[in-house]
Order: sequence, then structure tokens, then C-alpha cells
Amino acid sequence: MTLSFRNDQPEVAINVLREVGQWLVDNDRELWNVDELTAENLLDEYTTNNLYVMYADQNSGVEPEPAAVFILQWEDPLYWPEVPANTSGFIHKLAIRRPFKGQNLFAEIINFCREECLKRGIKTLQLETDATRPKLMQFYERYGFQSTYQRVVHEFGQSFLCQFYILTF
Repeated sequence: MTLSFRNDQPEVAINVLREVGQWLVDNDRELWNVDELTAENLLDEYTTNNLYVMYADQNSGVEPEPAAVFILQWEDPLYWPEVPANTSGFIHKLAIRRPFKGQNLFAEIINFCREECLKRGIKTLQLETDATRPKLMQFYERYGFQSTYQRVVHEFGQSFLCQFYILTF
């Protein structure tokens, strides 16, 4: 399988986010309010052109299809106000479509993000997740992310306790 990344298709990315978000709701794992996953809420000066779609080409003569999406941004005043701009990469709204589950796509996403960071002279990648989801937290830790601290974050009219992580390379 050949993978590629594009950051010029926000409509595709948002559709994938909504698809995965709905699957989470349907399986009693709601992470995001699906109705809040809109261009108006997701695209701003920090995220526009930083919303990536990972395409998988199964080399079967069929067009590559969206496999995952994520935001990789370089400044984040909402979640990381204490981190100066362009000193870390920040991953948000990571979603892998169900047909691609178990194919280790997260490792490929991390490799892509690491390369993008290194092109900018940045040596850290950060993310946060809902601190009430131990399996998700363990998932990130398996990939080398180190937990740092927790704090309450307010987004889209909701408040939740976040566990913050950093990966240094």
C-alpha cells in the first residue's frame, strides 16, 4: 500500500472526521460532537492548510481513497498557549477510517509529522486527548508520546479534562 498526504482538501477531511465521529457515537465512544465538525469550527488562521488527508493506494487500479485525517499546526493558543509559535508541531482531530483499522497508519502519520517538523527545525510533536480514555492514552504512549500534565479545556461549548503529551526526536 502506498500512502500520500494532501492538505488542500478540507471538504474531504471534514467528511472523514464526521464519518469517524459518527462511528464513535454509534459505538458509545463519542469523542466529538459530530455537528460541531464543520469548516466554520475547524478552519481558522492556525489550521487552514494544515488539515491533512492521508490517502491509501492499494495498487489495485482503483483511485487512492482517504484513509485518515489530522490537523498538524504550528501554533495553538487554545490548547498550548504557553508554547511559542513554530517551536513544536501539534496534532489535532486525528481520525482513521474503520476500513483501515489495524494497519499501523498512526506510525505513518507520526513519521510524516516528524519529517514536517524537522523541515522547520522543530524537534517536538505534541497532542492531547480526553483524560477519561485510558485505552486511547495507552495507544499514544505505545508510540513514544510522554504524558506531561492534565488540565480542563473548553472547546465547542464543552469542557473536558485533557491529558497532554509530547514526543521529542
